[in-house]
Amino acid sequence: MLVTILSSRWKPLAFVLVLAVSSCTAAPYQQVQSSPLTGATGVAATPPASLEASNPVAAATGVTAEAPNPAESETPMPAETMSNAPSAGMEISTTVAAAPAEQALAQGGVLYQDDFTDPKSGWPNNLEFGNYYIGYHEPNHYHVEVHVPYDRAVVTVPKRSFTDFTMESKVLVAPNNTAKTGDFRYGLVFRRSGNQYYAFVVSPRTKSWYVLKSSPNGLVELKKGSHDSIQGLTAEDTLRVDAKGSNFFFHINDQTIGQVSDADYATGEVGFFVETLDSPRAHIHFGTTTIREVEAPQLECTVITQALKMRVGPGTMYNTFATARRGARFEPLARSTDGFWIYVRVGTGDATGWISSSPGLVYCNVPVDDLAARQP
Repeated sequence: MLVTILSSRWKPLAFVLVLAVSSCTAAPYQQVQSSPLTGATGVAATPPASLEASNPVAAATGVTAEAPNPAESETPMPAETMSNAPSAGMEISTTVAAAPAEQALAQGGVLYQDDFTDPKSGWPNNLEFGNYYIGYHEPNHYHVEVHVPYDRAVVTVPKRSFTDFTMESKVLVAPNNTAKTGDFRYGLVFRRSGNQYYAFVVSPRTKSWYVLKSSPNGLVELKKGSHDSIQGLTAEDTLRVDAKGSNFFFHINDQTIGQVSDADYATGEVGFFVETLDSPRAHIHFGTTTIREVEAPQLECTVITQALKMRVGPGTMYNTFATARRGARFEPLARSTDGFWIYVRVGTGDATGWISSSPGLVYCNVPVDDLAARQP
């Protein structure tokens, strides 16, 4: 397990704790723009009505193989530019060996669950040091507190690591121990190894949500939005992450609010995240937390033109090898670096190819810009 703290005098601590601490600047984040198809909430647009009447077996029968042909029928549409500049944040860490990955399925698909009614269930307890206070909170919560501005803490499930999963937790702000002014955010960490991880967090004061990515270069915002259902200052919010391969889906109070694809971190620890922005104190209660077999929705692209060429590479200079008819469905795997083309899987087999991402030719239930970029 990895321990990240400010002072080397804590190195001898033998509890199973992951605590990531950062001294942040006033503008420590570099935002990556989301797709305009998602609107303010990050939810993909409704498909055209004609798609609802598509033949359900089109995915199996709507693609016709053909001899290579450099036909020029597609007209790609421009895509948004994404920025990958590192943030200004810094982290100081000491490392203890992490536990091996565990992915055995429990009965009913539950991989891990804790309602925090038992203070001996394995999480660090009643620990107060530096800028942090963590432990079990009777009768059925685990609390994480950061009591200086522009700092953050990460605590993970003891001795466990996960790859594909659905994680869900009930989360609430403790009002008596949280400053009345200033912004802060909190939520779920996943795919964590050292200071590399993803996080899905909310800010109840601004009713905003964020998808974060931490690396040795700092913390960046992969995506953000707003959602009126966030109620953490007055009631529990249920936060949920579905992680399947490089695709991540995010939910607040049983509503899907966004999706991100990123292939950099394939497995790792999961847990809790608390960050003060300009707030001097944030004290968060995490309730029943469940990790179960992944329940991610299926990504899908549907051909909405009469016929669409499939190519061996992302561009009209590449040969075509098949034609997809109207109603044919594909699983999107990635996008070209310019966003003009989508790398897709045909049916349930191993056949793959590239199709145009033009909205007049194909409809996808995920914004193309949210897919991971792939070279030819």
